[in-house]
Amino acid sequence: MKRTIGLVFFCLFLLTGCKIECNSPQSARDDNYGVGAKGSYSSESNLDDKTSGTLISKTGTGDEIIPNLAFKKGPVVMSLMYEGKAKFTVKMLDSNGDTVEILVDKVGKYSGKRIVKIPKDADNYILEIQADGNWQIEI
Repeated sequence: MKRTIGLVFFCLFLLTGCKIECNSPQSARDDNYGVGAKGSYSSESNLDDKTSGTLISKTGTGDEIIPNLAFKKGPVVMSLMYEGKAKFTVKMLDSNGDTVEILVDKVGKYSGKRIVKIPKDADNYILEIQADGNWQIEI
């Protein structure tokens, strides 16, 4: 009887180590893909560190800066649409203002999806949009 109880406690001890930590690479991938997200929302002003793992949708006309986008390390999918005739450029910058990736640099209408590799956790990213027409971005 004592061996059985001891064996049960030993198994429970081993199983407590089988979990995904909050800051693990797996949880970062899950957050960027929306796994375990409580829901999604469309926002124009609530872009902050609570946006990780949720859907962000932003529309506008002309140039715009979208600050304080907090992503965890890993891939992020962005859908971009543009209905103008002039040049359309979208860049992702880190908190130092360094370019992480140029998402779009086209002239005329554009519609497509891009995967951005987020290089590090605990950073706020910025989208810089240069456009003359209507655009929409979904993250």
